[in-house]
Amino acid sequence: MTVDVACVGSPFLDLIFRGLDGLPQPGEERLARDLVVVPGAMANVAYALNRLGLEAVVCSPIGQDPAGRLLQLLMTEAGVRWAGRPSDATPVSVAIPVHGDRAFVTAAPPLTIDLETLSQLAPGAVIVDLPSVDQLTEFDEVFAVVGEPEVRALAGNLPSLAGLRAFILNDREALLLTGAVDRAAAARQLAGLGTTVVVTCGSDGAAAACPDGQFFAVDAAVVEVGDPTGAGDLFTAAYVWADLAGRPLEDRVRLASRYASWSLAAATTTQARAQKGLSRGEFEMKLAEARSAESVEEART
Repeated sequence: MTVDVACVGSPFLDLIFRGLDGLPQPGEERLARDLVVVPGAMANVAYALNRLGLEAVVCSPIGQDPAGRLLQLLMTEAGVRWAGRPSDATPVSVAIPVHGDRAFVTAAPPLTIDLETLSQLAPGAVIVDLPSVDQLTEFDEVFAVVGEPEVRALAGNLPSLAGLRAFILNDREALLLTGAVDRAAAARQLAGLGTTVVVTCGSDGAAAACPDGQFFAVDAAVVEVGDPTGAGDLFTAAYVWADLAGRPLEDRVRLASRYASWSLAAATTTQARAQKGLSRGEFEMKLAEARSAESVEEART
């Protein structure tokens, strides 16, 4: 094994407009408080995994356009390794956080999987977009994620999930994929396709369902979050980290939910700290503080 985790999918150049009180209407201009430019998507997952102590690499085509050159610089500054063949175009996403959620506008070329580079990395685990999992049959530990554009293409035509270590997605994506009436039903329906399914639910925490019928939900940590961009990436990174460490399923989901919440709360508006993700030491300190607070509360009751 050369690396712990290969994040197989496009890193995005994320342009995040912070401090808006609402989305602009057609023809309207609104002023944001500031603009933050950071690596996003798989780059954010790899960054958080590295912060948690694993060696993670992004494996995807490397854009040679102006956006790609800037993204390479930002990823280098963030300590995220990017392996892949040259490409003409780079995915770019504009994120607009508003009222505790966010909207996106994205331009992205179709993803191609560089199996030669991936094989050379010899990863212990792989994280990949769901539509590409059938290209990774030679790898044992595969975690799948999905984005809304892929959801629209897959709705009503889902592949078998058998062979995946887990499928991680948010509640909106789960409902759109399945047409289920609620997140619990959606998670159970997806788990019936052959793998553990983990559904993130924002401030409501997360839920997990297994093919054997097991289901449970965990609450999110109570924090103030101004910009939730990257929450799913942080959750995915922490879930994979906990899984590779041998944690039981419920622990994985609870740790991932707390990591995402606390990392978002710790992020500041400065460019130097815009890349989100607590270090393992910071995370363990927060966990110790939470356990101490819970012990004090139990003693009072």
